[in-house]
Amino acid sequence: MEDKDDAGRSERVQLEALQPVLAVLEGLPDATVASGRDGRILFVNALAAALFGYEREELVGRPVTTLWPERVRDRYTRNMELYFAIEHPLRFSTEVHGLRRDGSEFVGEMSWGIVDTAAGPVLLAIGRDITARRAAEARLKGVAALGERALMGSSLEELSGEAFERLRATLPLERVEVRADGDVLVLGGEGGAVELRLELGGDDELVAWLGEAIDDDQMAYLRAVATILGTALARLRTEERMRHEALHDPLTGLANRTLLRDRLEHALARSAREKLPTGVLFIDLDEFKVVNDHYGHGAGDAVLAEVAARLRAAVRPADTVARWGGDEFVVVCEDVDREAALALGRRLEETIRRPLRLDAGVHRLSASIGIALGREDPQALLAGADAAVYRAKAAGRGRVEVA
Repeated sequence: MEDKDDAGRSERVQLEALQPVLAVLEGLPDATVASGRDGRILFVNALAAALFGYEREELVGRPVTTLWPERVRDRYTRNMELYFAIEHPLRFSTEVHGLRRDGSEFVGEMSWGIVDTAAGPVLLAIGRDITARRAAEARLKGVAALGERALMGSSLEELSGEAFERLRATLPLERVEVRADGDVLVLGGEGGAVELRLELGGDDELVAWLGEAIDDDQMAYLRAVATILGTALARLRTEERMRHEALHDPLTGLANRTLLRDRLEHALARSAREKLPTGVLFIDLDEFKVVNDHYGHGAGDAVLAEVAARLRAAVRPADTVARWGGDEFVVVCEDVDREAALALGRRLEETIRRPLRLDAGVHRLSASIGIALGREDPQALLAGADAAVYRAKAAGRGRVEVA
């Protein structure tokens, strides 16, 4: 009992001697904790008590280690002993971890140092909770990093996956769905208690399920991520459209000469490896000029578009149909012999002969088709098929000839 009474009298003496200092500390705009050499708390101001979740009288006399998470207590205790032992007391700022009464932790930006008082040296810790600031900084860095990835051309799947991980790091996020072009990309597990829908542009949207409601800053972060995804999606579509336009005929949507040559070179490379011939069919519509002259170029374009659709429907899925220019088309097909190529040529000629019913009336066309087979030289194949077309026209048109 005497020991407790002595300890109590000692604390009262210390507090009385500290009164001039405590009056100053009480008025500081930050949380303040003062402890003695024995590691017991001598003073906390109202801000500190609120920060740690205690009443002020509950903390005075307790070990200061009460305010530190267990995993850092040994290190912080050694540092405190070092501060008291050094002849010239340290004063510096650092980030520390604090432990609230409810067991939750926070990150604090604190200044630590020894102050000499009439009651002896006192360790002062003055600072504030920067958990929210750190979270805001993390969100800002996350948005910047995600924006950088978007500018680098990452796919929507990669961006969405990274966005989900970054959002989940600072938000109570359970599940995300990115809905674009009729597809749904699902990230995460089951849905949460709160569902949020954010437009990505057009009919696209991001749907997020959270375990609990979020504040305005967190919502702004979620919207920023959605904006990046929407912008990236628009850019990817623009790039895809530009790539398509660079390799396809704008009227018919068929491959253009550039894509045709690329497909032909790939087909011949396979032919060289597997010793299987590649066929090139050159298709020239007979007397197409009559359509343009009698009905106008609008009708001519409609006829070409219809012919292109028919050709696409008549070939195998792996075959390439291209518009060579004007009223000329080319088909590249792999792994065909002479008889298979002739059968395909006749089928194409027959599909072109079917009447074309358009706004300007019913049109009937025929086509002269030249075929060349080979395994190596793409230019020689195209030239051979073109020469065969001239023979078909010379022989009366509406025919199929093999080079």
